Amino acid sequence: MIEIKGDNKDLIINAVSKSYKRGTVRANCDISVALHPGQIVAIIGHNGAGKSTLLNQIIGIVKPDQGQIDYNGISFIDNTKYARSLVSMMPQLYAPLAGVTLRQSIESILHIRGISGKKNKELCKEILDELKIEKWADRPGEKLSGGLQRLASFAMAVVYPSPILLLDEPTNDVDPVRRKLIWNYMRKLARNGHILVVVTHNLLEVEQYADRFLLLNHGKLIQDELTVGEHKQISSNTLFVVMNDWDALSNLPESLETRYIEEEMQVIFNLSAEQVPDAIAWVLKQIHERKVVNYRLTSATLEASYGGLTDGNE
Repeated sequence: MIEIKGDNKDLIINAVSKSYKRGTVRANCDISVALHPGQIVAIIGHNGAGKSTLLNQIIGIVKPDQGQIDYNGISFIDNTKYARSLVSMMPQLYAPLAGVTLRQSIESILHIRGISGKKNKELCKEILDELKIEKWADRPGEKLSGGLQRLASFAMAVVYPSPILLLDEPTNDVDPVRRKLIWNYMRKLARNGHILVVVTHNLLEVEQYADRFLLLNHGKLIQDELTVGEHKQISSNTLFVVMNDWDALSNLPESLETRYIEEEMQVIFNLSAEQVPDAIAWVLKQIHERKVVNYRLTSATLEASYGGLTDGNE
């Protein structure tokens, strides 16, 4: 168990695990991480990796078998009412909008939060304008497209934002223009000191907008990296090598003992900048000895790293 510590305003997840069906199905396993105000944290991983389960554990819908989730020194697991007072969640499923308009659905959330009268109308109009969905505001929910229903769910989650916001696939089915508006709105919330946790499969959006990503695989947290600033780490170098003699791999320098994937006669290395010179020297030597047919060095995207880090058996 790795104990994670942070400031009072950090959301601290310590050694959280959950299994179903008498322990035969592991949803997540020994996850420890600190989530900070002002960050947009993306959670990525294949279907069944434990992403949505982790969100449900934070808000108190699912109780972990072990571990702790604390905020401001108080346990969310032992105090689910406290957790739900501080957490807003946009679920993966569409919000039930039948019988109400988009505007009414947003106003109803504000009423639940104790906001009525003129202030209610102002906040509703503000979010409709921010997401550029005012023209559909009075259309019945059942007549909205999938993308507009998704935008309605997002608006309901953020119109009166809690300190912690959990968003499960917020841009699914949303058009490209409004996807950017969603991320821009999340950035504004982060700047105002909110903790934002976003489950998504859209790796290009993660690279472009998130501050940090958590990669889950088979319920385990296998990578936690920053995506911005001097510490940006998700863009590494990828070396593709076409082999005709696998014996060459036995002569790899120690510095190249890194993850690789065998696909027919191709090897894929994910390399840091420091490893590139040794890798090229090794490739040129193998070409001279006629053990390598061809090679290509590129800057890897998160998608390439993601594919190399997970086995896809979900």
